[in-house]
Amino acid sequence: MATVKTTKVQGGADYAMVVNRVHAFKEMYENGQILTEIVHNKDGQVIFKAHAVVDGVITGTGHAKEDMGASNINKTSHIECAETSAIGRCLAFGVGLMPSGQVASFEEIENAKLQQSNIAHHELTMASAVAYISQALSMAIEEADEEGILEVLTNFKGNVPLKTAVWKELRSDESAYMTERAVKIADEAKTKKADKLERIVKFATAEAKKNSEV
Repeated sequence: MATVKTTKVQGGADYAMVVNRVHAFKEMYENGQILTEIVHNKDGQVIFKAHAVVDGVITGTGHAKEDMGASNINKTSHIECAETSAIGRCLAFGVGLMPSGQVASFEEIENAKLQQSNIAHHELTMASAVAYISQALSMAIEEADEEGILEVLTNFKGNVPLKTAVWKELRSDESAYMTERAVKIADEAKTKKADKLERIVKFATAEAKKNSEV
């Protein structure tokens, strides 16, 4: 099986650095290109997309996310790290130049592409759900429609990532409305609990007094 130049890493494992996989890619495909682009860069978080292109055809795609300050190197180079990681994933999934230095089989590459396709489908479904639910929630907030808000909230069904994504789509005034609503509901629940406790105490006191008079 063909291999790529590797470097020993901690633990003794062989690792094919991305730069060596790029060199191997260029040797395999004289007209090959690696194209990268930033798809997200906000609040210290960057996401890169990388394409491996051979004779004008995209043979592989990879994504990578890095957060500024997440590690020592990311304090100054999170953008560079994300781009490098995206290229590495692109070459692994699309071309078969694996981190171990081995060249993956056809079946392994196809399986990786299938997994990547499933992820892309999930991301598209997630984006559609976020767009629909956030719009419905915004309309309910604008109309102060409590029933509509409750209906929207049931869509989360414990799905924290979905709820987080929808919350990010809300305007500041809409977020403030939902915060005030949550505080109001909590206060009402606290009041009901206090009233219930008061009724229980009164009943118990009355029963105790009645039994003492017997």
